[in-house]
Amino acid sequence: MSSQMTGQLIEAAVLLAVGMSVVFAFLVLLIGGIHAIAWFCRKYPSEEASPSTPKKRAVSNQAAKNTLPASVSPQVAAAITAAVHTHRHTTLKS
Repeated sequence: MSSQMTGQLIEAAVLLAVGMSVVFAFLVLLIGGIHAIAWFCRKYPSEEASPSTPKKRAVSNQAAKNTLPASVSPQVAAAITAAVHTHRHTTLKS
């Protein structure tokens, strides 16, 4: 091996070590910061996250589909449904 190639390999190894060290240091700081924020949130919980706050009841997907806002008439809902149905079937065939 020539000395020029050896020098380039050493430079590549140093660059590799520096790059990996920087990434490792960043990840260590990131994980440390996340743990510090989690510790702080456990020690000083916010008022919104208190267990005494009642939770909203989740509406099932089917129940959400069956209810229409008062401003949409059944004819408009039927027209929208037909348009979506037509669009989906023409898009799939193309």
